[in-house]
Amino acid sequence: MTKVVKLALISNVTDKDGNKVEYNELNRCLWDLQKETRDLKNAVVRECWEWYGFTNDYYKLNEEYPNERDYLKKVKSDGTIKDYALDGFIYAKYSKKYNLHSGNYSQTLRDACGSFKNNLKEILRGDKSILSYRADQPLDIKKTCIGLEYDKDTNTYYVTLVLLNKNGVKHYNISDFRFKITVKDNSTRMILERCFDGVYGISASKLIWNRKKSQWFLNLCYSFDKAEVKELDKKKILGVNLGVYYPLCASISGEKDRLAISGDEIIEFRKRIEARRTALKKQAAVCGDGRIGHGYKTRMKPLQNVSDKIANFRDTFNHKASKKLIDFAIKNDCGIIQLENLKGVTKNSEGFLKNWSFYDLQSKIENKAKERGIKVVYIEPAYTSLRCSKCGCIHKDNHPTREQFICQECGYRVLHDYNASQNIAVKDIDKIIKAELEKTEPEKKTEEEMPEK
Repeated sequence: MTKVVKLALISNVTDKDGNKVEYNELNRCLWDLQKETRDLKNAVVRECWEWYGFTNDYYKLNEEYPNERDYLKKVKSDGTIKDYALDGFIYAKYSKKYNLHSGNYSQTLRDACGSFKNNLKEILRGDKSILSYRADQPLDIKKTCIGLEYDKDTNTYYVTLVLLNKNGVKHYNISDFRFKITVKDNSTRMILERCFDGVYGISASKLIWNRKKSQWFLNLCYSFDKAEVKELDKKKILGVNLGVYYPLCASISGEKDRLAISGDEIIEFRKRIEARRTALKKQAAVCGDGRIGHGYKTRMKPLQNVSDKIANFRDTFNHKASKKLIDFAIKNDCGIIQLENLKGVTKNSEGFLKNWSFYDLQSKIENKAKERGIKVVYIEPAYTSLRCSKCGCIHKDNHPTREQFICQECGYRVLHDYNASQNIAVKDIDKIIKAELEKTEPEKKTEEEMPEK
């Protein structure tokens, strides 16, 4: 299994003589490599498109496709002629043009060729335009060009990247790119420890320039053997209710044990962020010439930063919540997780459903469940909040407050979200509710049709 961890980097690059390279000089070199990567990818797409056109014309004339090695030839420096496959021909044609390290150059070339082939059908149908790459391309780094170091004295991790070929080293006077890794949480530190110890294997990765933060980030790919999946009970269902009093409440039908994730953290964050957003809007209306003079984007940039913080908070919260849910399911031997189909969620929805990204949360639950062999089933959520999980009574007054559930038939009192999760944990609950409603409809009609005494 392969995963990615995003690492913030701080430059510690020195030239061939051991002198520290200034940020401006370092960035100039890396930006040049980004442009070379863009140029190479576009050249690959152009060569692939031209070869496709040639093969198409050849087939019309000969009713068979040409062999690449019969037509893709290049004269070597010693005067001999060598035949190539398409990717080898492109490599030989452009290799001396760039300062990219040969391993990274090959990686970029293969990725661009693969992208062209994968998108060719959609391009021919007119669903996509021919690929065109921008200047700020991520730098592809082969796994052999990545070196991880650990300083025990300072408890600091460093990464060394080999990005330049011999001509590039000579031109920029830089041999290796060494960065200090900013470790912000225990999860990242654990991943780095396992990569350093060889428990995880490092794979081809990407170096990315974040324009907003003016910083380089390494998307480090690491791989490991997938843990043996515990065999779970395929008939045991964990019902998950989302978004009224608790963002997430899960339970198994008939069992008191439950997982209830509090929304206090979300409420406090929302209060702070909305207050901050309101203040920034007021500031933008009366901001000085320094911000107005650079146009609308500059004036609204602080608000964009707030939006980024909201997105990051949601992503982190949903990751933590989905992990807790999967752990709870495994602990209780549940082979099935039942979720509500939220297609009907609107701005008029109640509680957290109104302002939270539950589609993202459900997506994360699905992905983590798939890794552990848990099946995810979606049910229609209608009346699951109004149905009593004890007696089955469906009544509009069963849910008198945002937090409480009080059955009008049997008097059962319980937390509303727990009662809803109990209903959702029942197999085919949407069909059961539909049958119960159809059964009560004729009774209501009969009562209405009876004449008054």
